[in-house]
Amino acid sequence: MRVPSRTLLAWSLWLGTLACLLGGLAVTLAVTRPLTSDTLVNGAVEGTVWLLFATIGLVLTLRRPGNPIGWLYAAAGLAWTVPVPFDPWVDELLLSGRPLPPVARLGALAGDTLWAVGITLAITLPLLLLPDGRLRSPRWRLVAAAAIAATAINVIGWCLSSDPMTQTPVPVAKPFALGGWAGEAAATLSWAGFALQFACLPAAALCAVLRFRSSAGVERQQMRWVAAGAISAAAAPLVLVPLEQLGILPLKDAFALPMLLSVPVAVAVAVLRYRLWDLDRLVSRTVTYAVVTALLIVPYLLVVPAASELAAGSGSLAVAAATLAVAGLFQPLRRRVQAL
Repeated sequence: MRVPSRTLLAWSLWLGTLACLLGGLAVTLAVTRPLTSDTLVNGAVEGTVWLLFATIGLVLTLRRPGNPIGWLYAAAGLAWTVPVPFDPWVDELLLSGRPLPPVARLGALAGDTLWAVGITLAITLPLLLLPDGRLRSPRWRLVAAAAIAATAINVIGWCLSSDPMTQTPVPVAKPFALGGWAGEAAATLSWAGFALQFACLPAAALCAVLRFRSSAGVERQQMRWVAAGAISAAAAPLVLVPLEQLGILPLKDAFALPMLLSVPVAVAVAVLRYRLWDLDRLVSRTVTYAVVTALLIVPYLLVVPAASELAAGSGSLAVAAATLAVAGLFQPLRRRVQAL
C-alpha cells in the first residue's frame, strides 16, 4: 500500500472510532431519561479505553506500518465502538416497551457479536505476532488460522441461530435468525466456534511465553516490556479494587483502566522500541515511590489522628504542631528509602 493510502486508512480507522464514541454520547444525551452522572461517567471510562486502544493503533500504524499489530489494535477499537451509537437508543426502546425498527435490531446484533471480533483482533493475534509482527515459526499459523476461523464461525453462527440476543436489557429475536433445525444447528456451530476461539487464547499466550524465553538482545527488551504490562494488568485489580471498596478511587470501576490498557501501552513501547532499556529504572522508581507513599500514608492514617485527638483540647495550633512533628519524625526514614 502506498504511503498516502496507508495514512488515509490509519486516520480513517481512528476517526471512525471517534465518530462512533461521539455518536454514542449524542444519542445518550438525546434519549436517556433520567440522565445520571453515573451513566455519563461509566460511558466516559469505556470510551476512554476504546479511544486509547484506537490511538495506540494509530501511532503504531503511522510509525511502524509494516507491523500488523498496530492495524489490529486500530481495527479492534473500531469493532468495539460500532455498536456504541445504537446502545442507548436500543435500551430506551426496549425499556419503554416499544418495538425495535430494523436499524436498531442491526445495531443490537452488532453489539451482540462484534465483541468477539475485538478479542481476536486485540488479544489473540497480537500475542502471536509479538514483537516484530511475524509468527514465531510456521507451525503457529495453525493457531492464527484457527482463531480467525473460529471467530467467523462464532459470529456467523450466532447471527443465524434461533437463540435471542444476550446483550440487550430483554431478550430480542435476531433479524437473520433461522427457524427449526437450521437455527438449532447454527446455535451449536456458534458455541463450537466460541469454544475454539477462547481455546486459542492460552495457545497464543504460550507462544508469547516461549518467545520471551528464547529471546535475546533487542527482542528480549521488547518482550520484557510486554511481560511488565501483563504483570501490571494482573496486579491492577488486586491493588485498586480494595481502594475502590474504601471509596478512595474517584471513579467506579477505575481499576479497569490500567488493567485493560497496560498491555497495549507496553506493546506500543516494545514495537516502537522507545527507551527499551529504561524498564529497570521504571520498575525501581515505581517500587521506591510506592514504599515512600506507604510510609507517608501509614503515619497519616494511624498516628496523626491519635496525635490530633490528644491535642484536641489545646486548640488548632497544637493540633497542627502535633501533625507536623509526626510527619517530621518519618522524614529520615523516607530519605533512606529514596536513597536506597
